[in-house]
Amino acid sequence: MKKASLLLVAAAIAIVGFARPADALTLSPPTVEINAKPGETVRVVAKLFNEGTREMVVVPSALSFTSKNETGQPDFYDDESGLDLQHWISLPENVTLAAQERKSVIVTIAVPAAANPGGHYASVFWGTTPPDATSGTSIESRIAMLILVNVEGVVKEDAKILEFKTAKSFLTHLPADFIVRFQNNGTVHVHPAGNVIIKNMLGRQSAVLPFNIQPSTGNVLPKSIRRFDVSWIKNTLDAAASEWSKEWHNFAWGRYTAELVTAYGPSNKTATARTSFWVIPWMLTLVGLALAAAALMLLRFLIGAYNQSIIRKYTKSKSKK
Repeated sequence: MKKASLLLVAAAIAIVGFARPADALTLSPPTVEINAKPGETVRVVAKLFNEGTREMVVVPSALSFTSKNETGQPDFYDDESGLDLQHWISLPENVTLAAQERKSVIVTIAVPAAANPGGHYASVFWGTTPPDATSGTSIESRIAMLILVNVEGVVKEDAKILEFKTAKSFLTHLPADFIVRFQNNGTVHVHPAGNVIIKNMLGRQSAVLPFNIQPSTGNVLPKSIRRFDVSWIKNTLDAAASEWSKEWHNFAWGRYTAELVTAYGPSNKTATARTSFWVIPWMLTLVGLALAAAALMLLRFLIGAYNQSIIRKYTKSKSKK
């Protein structure tokens, strides 16, 4: 299998996202997910729009991709075996678009009868020149549609939360930044989604944070690990805000526990994980302790003054007798 060096494409596209428009060409949908049976032919509609003022000849082509790293960035390559999704796709030689013209193009996917059950992944590139998988030439004029095909059959669903923690276990104020690493050891891509439920040290719920709930985003490909970041914050402040302001506007205090509850895969399996962290706003805590000490001293003084007053009154009444 020969790896491509399309580094610019990899930087521009996420496994669940899309490339930014270039040369006034836009495309929808950016990502297509398909369930298909072995031997089935599926047709996908790609909608192209030439936003420019001149005629454009668009050349489509396909490459396979897999997960490049934990950020969800795809790694494109030319499947030399000739057996995977890249070679199941039929495309027109080119598409001519007049200025401001919209056109729907049919992408045909013929799934072989002997196709292995599970996930198969390819990207259809649309641009003014065909992609070069070996030279890594300029791809500024191309955008891509990612195609994720799940071939029906006996598949392996095996995924888990590999890691769930806060970036720091001790904080002086929010945000509390959570790191989630989700591992897919199965044969089909999964989309873990759910909530992070945060409770304080009294067991009361402090916040519920949505986790990866956007459709068609955040997929985890087979045999890969993907990292997700979730943040609990109350107010967004300027970077130059003072420590006092950060503690005041993003106040939290004590030990918190966070539970990540997710569901994934065709069978809607669940995966959970827990972590804990501390938030102690030291400036506010010191001021609070100082105020509490001052209040206690004042209370002690008032009680003493009151007692002295009672004693004087009692002594005075006794002397009159």
